[in-house]
Order: sequence, then C-alpha cells, then structure tokens
Amino acid sequence: MKKIFHKIVRLPEFDKDIKRLLRKYITLEDDLKIFIEKELNLYHKLKIDNKGIFPIAGLGIDSPKIYKARKFACRSLSGGAFSGIQKR
Repeated sequence: MKKIFHKIVRLPEFDKDIKRLLRKYITLEDDLKIFIEKELNLYHKLKIDNKGIFPIAGLGIDSPKIYKARKFACRSLSGGAFSGIQKR
C-alpha cells in the first residue's frame, strides 16, 4: 500500500521568508494554508494533477517525497484572488 503524506514540513528558512513577506502581504499565511489544503488534496487524495505542484526528481532520496509549488494565488497582490505567483 502506497503511503499518502502524513505531515508537511516547513524549513526554518521558509518560515523566516514568510515572516518577512507577511509585513507586505497580510493574507499570505491564509493563502498558503488554502493552497496546501486544496492543491495537496487534489494531487494526493483525488489524483487530479492540475500542474499546481510537482515532485522534485533527482534529489537522491525516495522518502519523504519533496514537492515544489508551481501555481500560487495571493489575495494581497494587486488583482486579488486572480493574481498569482506562477513559475513557468
């Protein structure tokens, strides 16, 4: 039986960056929680890949799987919920 993720780990460097960004983008923490809840649920539990996240290959480890976010919307950016940060 294949394991589904049990927890999400945030690196200290990530938390430091988030803390700094929250000064300017006050909705960022909530937006991140929504992203994790929705995107990871789609990908891992419902098996729907809308290209919002993808596993990072070539790290030399099998477990835990490490994923990178490709699409992320932040309500604090101009454009509201339709704005976003997207890597192409």
